[in-house]
Amino acid sequence: MQTLNELIIRTPTLDDAPAVAALIEARDRADFDEERPIVFTGQQFRDWWARAPERLADMWLVLAGEQAVGWAAAGQEGEIANLVAESCVRPDFRGRGIGGRLVELAESWARERSLPRLHMHAVTDEARQLFEAHGFELVRYFWRMEILLDDEPVRTEPPDGFTIRSYEPGADDEALYAMHQEAFAEHWEFTTQPFEDWLRWRTTRGDYVPELWQLAFEGDELAGAALGFGQTGLGWILDLAVAPKWRKRGLGLALLQRSFRELYRGGFTQIGLEVDSENETGATRLYERAGMRVTRRYATFEKPISG
Repeated sequence: MQTLNELIIRTPTLDDAPAVAALIEARDRADFDEERPIVFTGQQFRDWWARAPERLADMWLVLAGEQAVGWAAAGQEGEIANLVAESCVRPDFRGRGIGGRLVELAESWARERSLPRLHMHAVTDEARQLFEAHGFELVRYFWRMEILLDDEPVRTEPPDGFTIRSYEPGADDEALYAMHQEAFAEHWEFTTQPFEDWLRWRTTRGDYVPELWQLAFEGDELAGAALGFGQTGLGWILDLAVAPKWRKRGLGLALLQRSFRELYRGGFTQIGLEVDSENETGATRLYERAGMRVTRRYATFEKPISG
């Protein structure tokens, strides 16, 4: 059995994408009991990385020979360093210190950038114990919720006084951005993004299809939106937002149901999203009413990083 000192840790290249895809697939099959697991290919990972190749410098790959047995990627959200939730160790290589070494590398990454806090996400008891041993504290839970659609959802009408239509690129951009920032302003650890960055991140994704974005209006005023994406059999609702003044009127459920219908018509029968389990707007209850169920639970841990 190879020890940590016998393994190679280096920055990945685009050519390592298939090995990382296989690693994450092995992790998902071991750690999640999913009816229809979604498997992303090495080519998809390569395409994602190729859109921002400079981000490879913020990743670590652990190799046993040519097999990827550990991988992690760091990023920055405001003043918080964050290790992406897909960061993992191959199940049959756990218990050899790989996870601990990746934690140390992430801490050094955050310290070099003078970021005061570091977030990591656990899906197993072993990961929780690892983070606690390194001085992290549990601060939040996030859930992935999904719905499986056997038939095309019936078209539902929005509440009285509202209309829902598809997004019009360019014409809707500034109003959509402003409404989104207002809607999420009170969410936990929300960080405002410049308009250009916010829009570019959503419209340059490989799964971006503008027809999957649904917008709700009260007269000429944008009241809410559901931004859907789809790839590899999985439909994904990245943002479901309702402006504060229009809440408690059934608009969120109407947007969600319209998004389900449009994603189904686009070929996606499995639809998911991520939600803060302590969301104060009642989002988790809304998703449950719409027929969604929790399929993954991520425990978010935080550690202060000294200079």
